[in-house]
Amino acid sequence: MAELSIDDLEDALKLTREQKDSSGELKILRELGSALQKNRQFTKAASCLLRALSRVEEQGSAEDRVLAHARLGSVYWEMAQLKKAMTHLESALKIQNQLTDASDQAGLLILMGISHWRKCKWEEGLNYFRQAQNHRLKRTPETASRKAKGEYSFIEEALERAVGTLENRIRLGREQGDPLKILQPLFAMIPLYLFTEKTNEIDPLLQEAISLAKRLQKKDIQEVIPRLQELIAMR
Repeated sequence: MAELSIDDLEDALKLTREQKDSSGELKILRELGSALQKNRQFTKAASCLLRALSRVEEQGSAEDRVLAHARLGSVYWEMAQLKKAMTHLESALKIQNQLTDASDQAGLLILMGISHWRKCKWEEGLNYFRQAQNHRLKRTPETASRKAKGEYSFIEEALERAVGTLENRIRLGREQGDPLKILQPLFAMIPLYLFTEKTNEIDPLLQEAISLAKRLQKKDIQEVIPRLQELIAMR
């Protein structure tokens, strides 16, 4: 079944409100928020997903609340509003920890890790990355089935868009011949490549990061690289 356009979803949302169909409205809010996020209309996406979260907190299950917080957190993450993103991601993780099955945590942990990475909080980021790797290594057939259904596909899509953004920043840094403007996005790219299955592209970036960090005397990055290499070896 083809996905509805944003215009169609907005029309459908109006109809559910007129019909006072609360469950239908919640479904459309989620779909519209997702469509807007894919279209990089993040402010509108956040507005939709905030309304969806409000509905879920009133009448949804724990699993619904996890997804609602996770969806909203991923939008704020793409907007680089990291404080808001981490608040919702932490809420999703907290609720999920109370559930019998918390096997879908990897994506949430990855977003949390990269949020810390963006803040240059390397150790905190690595801690989340290690947890994410452990969850990924423990995947079960049931987890794979849920992934195939796309319940958490919005996280993978957000990570892929982040890869494209950083690739452009690296390219601009190279064009400007500015080693710092190369190192910053390049080092941020390494965990993104790791968690988007682009592992064959990691080693060249890692070697360049080592060289640039030494050249620029970025001791914090030099010190964290061996622990990052240990994480990469876990895959």
